[in-house]
Amino acid sequence: MRRVRAGLGWVFVRGPAAAYALADSGSSLFGIGAVVAMALVAGVGAGIGALAGLAAQAPVGDAAFVGGMVGLGAVTAWLVLSLVVVAVLWVRGISPSQVATGKKSTGRHASASDGWRRRGQPLVPGSLVGFFLLIAVLFGALGLHARSVARPANQATAITNGTVVAVHEPGWFDRGSGSVDIRYTVAGVGHTIESTRDPGEHFLRLGDVVPIEYVVAEPAKGRSTWVVESAREDRVFWLWLAGICAGLGLLSGAGYAVGRLRSSGRRGG
Repeated sequence: MRRVRAGLGWVFVRGPAAAYALADSGSSLFGIGAVVAMALVAGVGAGIGALAGLAAQAPVGDAAFVGGMVGLGAVTAWLVLSLVVVAVLWVRGISPSQVATGKKSTGRHASASDGWRRRGQPLVPGSLVGFFLLIAVLFGALGLHARSVARPANQATAITNGTVVAVHEPGWFDRGSGSVDIRYTVAGVGHTIESTRDPGEHFLRLGDVVPIEYVVAEPAKGRSTWVVESAREDRVFWLWLAGICAGLGLLSGAGYAVGRLRSSGRRGG
């Protein structure tokens, strides 16, 4: 029974703490070990699924796939559990390295040596507040850019079909999948615009037909309708994320301020 309890302790407490301590040390072993563990668990799950498929006279390939997905799900659940364990240790002011090694803290400043929270310090670190605010700014910038792209034209527009006449591969320092030149004709006059190669759910190739929205009074001002539709979806997604991160930043900022006041003794700390 004692060994069972020790094994369960390693799986659900000491193991997650040790994994976090290894990751926090900057060692590449954590990343390598995580990939190897996922592959092994997925392989074992696929093997068990294949055996179950044979026993049930079901398609072996489908059963192996389901088993592999179950294995990956188990690893993901364990990683989520690890985050919960680390959060509890942070609140209690106990270092993960202490839990992993089994050595208990012996003084008030025992957790300070590895940068962990000490008991009595604010629960919310200032770095967390800065992180949420920074991410909110980044997501907000992406949302505003998408809103600008999706904004309707101020003049009357019409739709025509264009053809991809050239494909430009991305450069070394360019993000995305490159760009394309799309040529379309209005009233017998040809026009060419440059657009992204990956507008949402489409991946453009040479000769593909693309719907183009152009300004009736100025036909040279055209844009891919697929880009506009994708930007409208991205606008909502990025702005919602920015709002959530901003809200979390405000909440964590309030927690940080309250913790600072209490630790400074202004509110009975």
